[in-house]
Amino acid sequence: MRHLLIDTDTASDDVVAIIMALREPTVQVEAITVVAGNLPLDYAVRNALIAVEEARTYAPPVYRGVERPFLRPLLTAESVHGQDGLGDMNHPPPRLQAAPGHAVDALIDAARRFPHQLEIVTLGPLMNLALACLKAPEIVSLVQRVTVMGGAGFGRGNVTPTAEFNLYVDAEAAQIVLNSGLPLTFVGWDMCTEEAFLSADELDELASSSDVAAFCVRCNATLRAFNQRMWGKDGIDFADPVAMAVALDPSIMTDSVRAYGKVEHQSELTYGQLVIDTYHLLKCAPNATFARAVDGARFKALLRRLIA
Repeated sequence: MRHLLIDTDTASDDVVAIIMALREPTVQVEAITVVAGNLPLDYAVRNALIAVEEARTYAPPVYRGVERPFLRPLLTAESVHGQDGLGDMNHPPPRLQAAPGHAVDALIDAARRFPHQLEIVTLGPLMNLALACLKAPEIVSLVQRVTVMGGAGFGRGNVTPTAEFNLYVDAEAAQIVLNSGLPLTFVGWDMCTEEAFLSADELDELASSSDVAAFCVRCNATLRAFNQRMWGKDGIDFADPVAMAVALDPSIMTDSVRAYGKVEHQSELTYGQLVIDTYHLLKCAPNATFARAVDGARFKALLRRLIA
């Protein structure tokens, strides 16, 4: 059994990724740590608990984490995910409650409990993970793998022309993680906008397949409307589920590069941009693996298997 920890700023596509992991029989989600990002922390914690309940499997502990970026005001994304982060579906409050303790300590504890076995998947800004590395740097050598949904190193940004949301919220935290020595794989937003993009017909088919799938599609209604308004595309770019799919089955990532990456945190114009030195021009040692392509058909097959 693989041991997984999910770090999330739980909005609609995070919810789908969490449900995927909880319904995958080869992994055990040991904890869910929550950070502010898509939503203020209270809403993100609430949605993580709802995701656990809607998965209809088991209930790992959910921990409250960092409430704001290190140096900047918090940027949230209600215009994308709805005021409740779940497509304004007016979901009843969860019955589950958050576990006592702080998410950063839960991250550290999990790395120590499962040395060289813990796999971390981050679906939001990286403040929790950055603080864990600063507080207990020895965990860097204990973590088996970290899959990061972040950046758009081979495409356009979605919050500025160059920056993806998760890294833009706190570029300083992202750079701390890149400098940490953790075994990092970045799956950028650009990985979900082409072959892995779910069309209107695919969403309708998915929604009709099960109650769980219907919930996953419905809670992303605001994201779908945003895509129509912003990009002129009727469908959903499932960024967090694509990253989760790569974590669950790394062979879904069909092309990648091992390189040095840096998150720009000094320029206002390009703040949050993930710069990937693909050709090793900076002569710096590689610090992460960066996805360049995913198999969209295999991602969709995995998604259907887990929620349909």
